[in-house]
Amino acid sequence: MGMCAICGKTVCSECYRTVFNETICDEHLALEDESGWELVGMFADPAVVADRRYRLEENGIASLSVQSDEDVIELYVPAEEKVEGFAVLQATAEEGGLCYECRIQYPADHDVCPLCGGKPHGAGDRAGG
Repeated sequence: MGMCAICGKTVCSECYRTVFNETICDEHLALEDESGWELVGMFADPAVVADRRYRLEENGIASLSVQSDEDVIELYVPAEEKVEGFAVLQATAEEGGLCYECRIQYPADHDVCPLCGGKPHGAGDRAGG
């Protein structure tokens, strides 16, 4: 059927499951419920998403990227790992805005958080966090 969107493992037609219309393997069936995922980033550049996913994986955090209708790639982590996932992304804040209210990272060219409209915070600004 394809490859797991989380780990890259080949998925057969018997093990095939989806989350956010992305294929996942049988090892990630516990993450099949979309309500178990939390948004931690919104990006336009696939290379940035690959970098963020690599950083999350290095820290033992599963992630899933989903192409939205607005040419934005959304990055999700398991809900119970959102705080840790956001902390990992804070290390890359110089490359994007951070919203401590929504706990997401987003492209630096946005003047405000795309979810709540809040002002961006830089790497040195930890207010609200």
